Amino acid sequence: MTKCVGECESVSKCDIFDFMARYVGLTVIHPGGYGATDQLLGQLKITEDSSIIDIACGKGTSALYIAERYGCRVTAIDVSPELIEEAKHLARKRSISGRVDFIVGDAMNLPFEDNSFDGAVSQAMLVLVDDKVKTIKEAARVTKKGGTAGWLELSWRTEPSEEFLDHVSNVLCSYCMKRAETYDGWKATFEKAGILEIKVQRYSFKNGSMMDMLKDEGLANTVKVFLKYLTKGEVRKRMRLIDSTFKQYPEYFGYGIYSFSKAKAP
Repeated sequence: MTKCVGECESVSKCDIFDFMARYVGLTVIHPGGYGATDQLLGQLKITEDSSIIDIACGKGTSALYIAERYGCRVTAIDVSPELIEEAKHLARKRSISGRVDFIVGDAMNLPFEDNSFDGAVSQAMLVLVDDKVKTIKEAARVTKKGGTAGWLELSWRTEPSEEFLDHVSNVLCSYCMKRAETYDGWKATFEKAGILEIKVQRYSFKNGSMMDMLKDEGLANTVKVFLKYLTKGEVRKRMRLIDSTFKQYPEYFGYGIYSFSKAKAP
């Protein structure tokens, strides 16, 4: 049986999301891709005058997507200096550096004053942090009164069985997935953070089509990913394992969009 590890030592042993980014070359790896991002952003009522924070931005693809789509100001933060540098490079390459600020920082201790942003977004981030409640409180704290904060997270459609969790941890190799919650579990976590009126939208998790990949990755990177699949046997083997797991356990895999509007001052 494969022994999964935290560090990305090989194609077969690193966590599934690191594998997708490092070995497959995908830039959009959160559940649902940009289609789900659009559903999340639809909760925020963004205009070109909005100020948005993207928490745990990774390589910055979603932050740039928001700035380009809405023409608004985006502040993006991630704990990894390496990812922030990649994000800055991508912003310069796409000539959008003037509308997006990339900052190294911790989601559990955001370096901003209270009520700083019109909206806050996070995607597949809560499954990574040690203190989910504190992280949620921080996002709520920096959101202005009357603004909206939203999260997109992997969510179990039904309570996972021991067999399934064993498969995830020992075969699929996913540290992040073991930290996911059911829809009700996430709702309870938000309530622990003091958010009692959380809107929950539930979606089944499906492998994307070629058209979905083209939308998320663009033609050039889609071709690169496809060539890796054809030419690298170890990558192809693991991608098939991931695909077969999703098909084997459709009753479990889903994702949710969780949002709340911060009450205005009386």
